[in-house]
Order: sequence, then C-alpha cells, then structure tokens
Amino acid sequence: MRKQTLFAHFSKSTKQEWFSWAMTALRVGIGLQFLNAGVSKMSDWSAEGYLLGSSGPLQDWFVSMAGNPVVDVLNIWGLTLIGLGLILGLLVRPAAFFGAIMMILYYLAHFESNTEHGLIEEHIILALIFVVFMAGGVGHMLGLDGVVSRSIRKGSKWSFLFG
Repeated sequence: MRKQTLFAHFSKSTKQEWFSWAMTALRVGIGLQFLNAGVSKMSDWSAEGYLLGSSGPLQDWFVSMAGNPVVDVLNIWGLTLIGLGLILGLLVRPAAFFGAIMMILYYLAHFESNTEHGLIEEHIILALIFVVFMAGGVGHMLGLDGVVSRSIRKGSKWSFLFG
C-alpha cells in the first residue's frame, strides 16, 4: 500500500472533496498566473531594469546579474514551465520547489519595498503555498502526477517527483 502523504493526512480532517477542489483551483490559478507571466515576457523582455532597481542586503548580487541573457532565459522559462506544471498537475513537486525559490529571490531582490509594510507580503505567501504543494498529493487531484505515478514502478528513483 502506498505511504500516505502529509497532504493526504491533513486533508482527512477536512471536507475532502471540497478541499480537493479548492486545492486544484488554487494550483491551476497560480499556474495560469505563472504561465501568463512567462509567456508575456517571451518577446523582447529583460530582467535588467528589475535587477538594477534592487535594494536590500543582496542588492550588489542582484545588480551584478542585470543584463545577463541567461538570467532572462531562466526567468522566462522558469515562469512558463512552473505554470505549465501546475496547470497540468505534472511534476508539481519540482515545479513548486522552483516556484518557491523564485518567489524568495523576487522577495529578496526588492527587499526594502517588499518589507515596507512588514516582512510578509505576496511573494512570501506564494512561497508558503508552494511549500504546501511540495508536501505532496496536489498533482494527483485532476492532474497528471497521479496517472504517471501509477505507471512508475514502486520504489523507483523517480517516484518522489510525482508526489
């Protein structure tokens, strides 16, 4: 029998069907937001302006990346692939991991403006949502992770990717 995920254990204390639909809606909604952000940046966009406007303790590091085309490509494709993964419910755990990293980097890049009204703001909330997604099971609800995980041999070195 499959080991129960933290998400499955948590969801037993809720109205499971409602909770599953709510988590699916949250996953797809955030996925659409990320996909839109990535696709809209695909034509003639650069992170240079954003990085040059950095503030806070890591300002010099972020400014040093301004104008680097690799940073632009990683940002565009990161947003796009995270969005697709969340929408399709495929590789949700790795998508959520990289989404959380992106949100923390965005938060730190403009630290002073992001913390004007306290330490918690939208990037931190999204990072925390991604941590919940990483707990497992979210891609199994109307997603392809469940389909793929059933076809992978138990104990496979890849099975952890599909929550």
